[in-house]
Amino acid sequence: MKVLILAFLISLNAFANISVDSFAGISTRTGKEEKIELAKSDKSFVLIFISKDCPCSKGNLSYINELSKNYPEFKFLGIHSKKGSSADEVKNYLSDKKVNFEVLADTNLSIASKFNALKTPHAFIVNQKGEVIYNGGVTNSTFPENAKDFFLKNALEDLKNHRPIAKNETKTLGCFIVR
Repeated sequence: MKVLILAFLISLNAFANISVDSFAGISTRTGKEEKIELAKSDKSFVLIFISKDCPCSKGNLSYINELSKNYPEFKFLGIHSKKGSSADEVKNYLSDKKVNFEVLADTNLSIASKFNALKTPHAFIVNQKGEVIYNGGVTNSTFPENAKDFFLKNALEDLKNHRPIAKNETKTLGCFIVR
């Protein structure tokens, strides 16, 4: 029992003080490896872990696309984290989705592991120092049209208006990233 309690307490701090300077994944647009240098960007990043096989991810894709249009001061980047999925599979899946942000294939889950991403969709906002300043769900529902709380949008609004993020860690709903 003590081990379970300790594991739970550690998991609560799994996202505390995460800082990532860079990572690489396969671009679904070019098929080539792309290195992302978070700490050298002129914008903060919004990273969203997705999966073509997750209904929650699929249900959030249009909403995330809208957020990326409405918040151009942030660089949105999708990370497709599913072990063994090729960049071509992801590209084919996205071909009719009209996604207006880059999506990297994380076929070996190295990016998901760097961020301790648990589910899809799982969102992170990373500032220009490479520090994670938000992690959690996109909304409080598996499908945005049923949501009452819009966690990611609220965090982006806070940042856009130069306020501290009111809720910088929220519950993530969706499919587990199987390691």
